Amino acid sequence: MLALALLFLTRSAAADPQPAWRPDGTTDGLFLERRAVRGTSFEEIRVSTTSALTVDRLCDAMFNKGLDGRTNVRFKRREVLRQTDTERWTYEQIVVPWVSDRDYVMHTRLDQAPSTGRCEVSFETQNDPSRPPARGFVRIPCIRGHWSVTQSADGRRSVVYQIFSDPGGGIPAFLASGAQRGAAVDFVKVVLARATQQAP
Repeated sequence: MLALALLFLTRSAAADPQPAWRPDGTTDGLFLERRAVRGTSFEEIRVSTTSALTVDRLCDAMFNKGLDGRTNVRFKRREVLRQTDTERWTYEQIVVPWVSDRDYVMHTRLDQAPSTGRCEVSFETQNDPSRPPARGFVRIPCIRGHWSVTQSADGRRSVVYQIFSDPGGGIPAFLASGAQRGAAVDFVKVVLARATQQAP
């Protein structure tokens, strides 16, 4: 009986694919999509575009080597906890309009394969006992996503930014939705501008 139940649950999970992406408009040449995320009312956002810049330039801008590039986030504090050539852990405190400021520990990882013309940069919040939630801040429960750059058929580079964020603190998803969409668009613009400035 237990084996039959497990088989049923496995088949049910396989028959219940991840929610599909749905179009969410175009802004300044950026194509936006959204999709539902099971277990939460917040949605995942995907922003796609193309660029004539090299994979290396785009990848460096996405990984933000040195943490000295432009950003659309208002930081109160940003501290590198540890880093290697391909991974970085940072503690960040950010200013959030109208509600309590937030903090979190972010792990960012670079996966670059120059021989294939591909680059991935993934990021996700993590619990770190060295940086518990600070007094006066709300700890963000979850931010996760990734950047990807690949060669496209027309010789340009395909750039995709995907992010899911639960801001915590009881903020309703319908109130956060517009701000999250705007922040995703602005961040892609910032990173593309950073890559352009780095180009010779």
